[in-house]
Order: sequence, then structure tokens, then C-alpha cells
Amino acid sequence: MPTLQYSVFGSIVTIGAMIGAVTSGRISDFSGRKGAMRMSAIVCIIGWLGIYFAEGAFSLDLGRILTGYGTGVFSYVVPVFIAEIAPKQLRGGLTTVNQLLICAGLSSCYLIGTLVTWRMLVLVGLLPCFVILVGLYFIPESPRWLAKVGRDRESEVALRRLCGKDADISQEAADIQVHT
Repeated sequence: MPTLQYSVFGSIVTIGAMIGAVTSGRISDFSGRKGAMRMSAIVCIIGWLGIYFAEGAFSLDLGRILTGYGTGVFSYVVPVFIAEIAPKQLRGGLTTVNQLLICAGLSSCYLIGTLVTWRMLVLVGLLPCFVILVGLYFIPESPRWLAKVGRDRESEVALRRLCGKDADISQEAADIQVHT
């Protein structure tokens, strides 16, 4: 593989992430925070599988741009989702933990990459995507997004799930209505 192809392979994930970041706001506004995360996970899975089964530079590059795109969407949607579902006193801490876990995950991949083949490392990259897809079934959509799109009843149900069935959600529900 010529040097230019190596450079493209190394940097194309960043190009995909930039495109993903630019389009992420519209995607999450249209399909919801969970919908955007679900779409992102699927795009990343397709990208990882494209890399795993690649037999040439084009397949590798396409897989990298897709994983980059998915990551770019995640980079916007996940902190927004955390901020929208977390209690006020925990928002900053939880978004900080998100960034810390991203760094820890990248460091872990660098370490794991020294021990396994690149195809095996691709399988490691698939794991978080599947965990996200499964995990999304157990959490409600953002009450703020639901209120924003006029689904007020669903917003209250989601808020009740997040706060607990015995919690008084009236003040938070009113705040959400005021700020949407």
C-alpha cells in the first residue's frame, strides 16, 4: 500500500467524524436522541464489518469513514442526551464521566491492539455498538426532546421512568415545558 493510501486510511475516520458531527443535530432533532444513537450504532456496526471483511483499500476506507461518521454523531448526541435526562446536580459530572470513559476506551483499544490482530481488534470495536443497541431498549427517550416535538404525554411518562414512580415530577415537567 503506497504512503498516500496509508495516510488516507489513517485520516479518513476523522473526515467521517466531521461529517457526522455536522449532521448530528438535524438527525437527533428529527429522530430523537435514542433514534440518532441507534442509527449511529448501526452505521458503526456496518463500518466495523466492512473493515473486518475488507479485501482491499476501498473497503477499508469505506469502513473507516462509516465508523468515523457514527462516532461524530455520537460525539454530539450522547452528551446532549445525558444532559437532558440527568438531574441538574449531576449533569456536569455525568458528561465529564462520559468524556473520561471515551479516553479510557481509546487507551484500552491501544493496549488491546498490541496483543491481538487488527481483525480481532475490529471485533472489540463492535462490542460497544451492540451494547448501545441493547441498552437503548432499557432507557426512555429524552423527555425534553419529546416535549419539543409535542409529545407531552410521552414526555411525562419518560420523566416518571427517569425520576421514579413516586417522585414529584411536576416542577421538572413545568421547567421542560418552559424551556422547549
